[in-house]
Amino acid sequence: MSQENANEAVEYIDAPSESFLTRVPSWLVSMVVHTVLLLVMALTMVDTKTHKAVSDLVSTPTDETVIEDPLEEEDFEMEEIDLDVTDVEVTEVTQDVTTAEVSVESNDEPAPAMVQVDPIGNIKAQASSANTSITASYSGGGMGLRKNATATALRSGGSTESEKAVALGLQWIARHQYPDGSWNYNHTMAPNCKGKCSGPGSLMKATNAATAMGILPFLGCGQTHKEGKYKQQVYAGLNYLCMNIKPDKKIGGGSLRQNEGTMYGHGLAAICLTEAYAMTKDKKLMMPAQLTVNFIQGAQDPAGGGWRYSPRQAGDTSVVGWQMMALKSGYMGYLKVSPQVAQNAMRFLDSVQQDSGSYYGYVTPGKAPACTAIGLLCRMYYGWKHDHPALQRGVEYLSKLGPTSDPYYNYYATQVMRHFGGEHWRNWNARMRDKLVQSQSRQQDSHELGSWPSGGGHGAQGGRLYSTAMSVMTLEVYYRHMPIYSSQGSEGGLPLE
Repeated sequence: MSQENANEAVEYIDAPSESFLTRVPSWLVSMVVHTVLLLVMALTMVDTKTHKAVSDLVSTPTDETVIEDPLEEEDFEMEEIDLDVTDVEVTEVTQDVTTAEVSVESNDEPAPAMVQVDPIGNIKAQASSANTSITASYSGGGMGLRKNATATALRSGGSTESEKAVALGLQWIARHQYPDGSWNYNHTMAPNCKGKCSGPGSLMKATNAATAMGILPFLGCGQTHKEGKYKQQVYAGLNYLCMNIKPDKKIGGGSLRQNEGTMYGHGLAAICLTEAYAMTKDKKLMMPAQLTVNFIQGAQDPAGGGWRYSPRQAGDTSVVGWQMMALKSGYMGYLKVSPQVAQNAMRFLDSVQQDSGSYYGYVTPGKAPACTAIGLLCRMYYGWKHDHPALQRGVEYLSKLGPTSDPYYNYYATQVMRHFGGEHWRNWNARMRDKLVQSQSRQQDSHELGSWPSGGGHGAQGGRLYSTAMSVMTLEVYYRHMPIYSSQGSEGGLPLE
């Protein structure tokens, strides 16, 4: 500063009673003006859309709050799908799947979630004596087999006929998507069906659960919203789920629970979002996926460690299975998942187990086939070794029982057998694979081509969509996840401490 300017500044300080505007030196006015202009220019470069999305999520939510079009794609338009599948080949499933490795900004594993969702995401876990803050854990991987689905299936127990069944099943599911991207358990009202197929389900208002059922079979063989023959259908379905997430101020996170779909539907939808994020590394899915994981953690029963129809309700084994699988998928996608939640869930399984964990009941100790399969699968993912005596007894029980007409039981039991391996798996696989291939609709002139009729268990509620989705996912067992005890490597479970 020159001596002249310094004198002006001193005079200004010494004469506060004079007019502010007349006493401010010209160099100071110029500096202030230019500083303000620079700040204005910088602020206009801020990503206002991202700022709005984050501020909306951390603000006090209402029941009407949803995440608007997070994937930022053009609107989905339902196209008429060619029903001529007389010459369908297995390559129809794998043609795009083999190149499903998506190029993104980084070739590294997905970055740890840095989503700013507090206070919604500030989950607290209820311990036996006091509340304790959740510590986040990160992991990833475990879905790489989906890149080469058919090749993996053929060397792991699948067949050309089972892969053809998957291809036909995916075509049927795609034909029954609704124009808004959703699926409905009453598939007969879809524009491409209009009652041409029998066996509609009764849960017409469980649209989030049904949409998740529609998406999961595509993800299971490597089809995503970024790559694959069905990327338009997958995108529309994922977008529908994201648009319907409702931040929950009381529980935390974002809910996809509906009165009919209950926590079943939320768990299924959370699996979709977490798997899609883990497979594509699409940062636009990171926040929706994390919010659904946070809601699961906040909805856990603080006393018993389980989940049921409503948040914090005493649990049942069936609902627990879907939530635990969603947490596992989130963990593999490097989302924030709490070891404390897994500890509490193991406490729930202890409360319904029989014979030291060989068998499991629904809400009390028992020996129900589907609950036993769910309980054993959760134990596998969360720490039990291959030589655990209770695991071996449980696998022996499922092996003797064999596949049944209940697609829900078959889905979970097939995963248990696949992970366990050995002679039990080989025997089970031959029966399960051939039974599903033979029971699939193969009538060429029927709109039901590629689907499965409503089976036992939840079949009446979920209808043909439910049975078809569960059957396709069961036939995708060869590549959906890396076998836990495989020499190729383990997916790894969520650490319990």
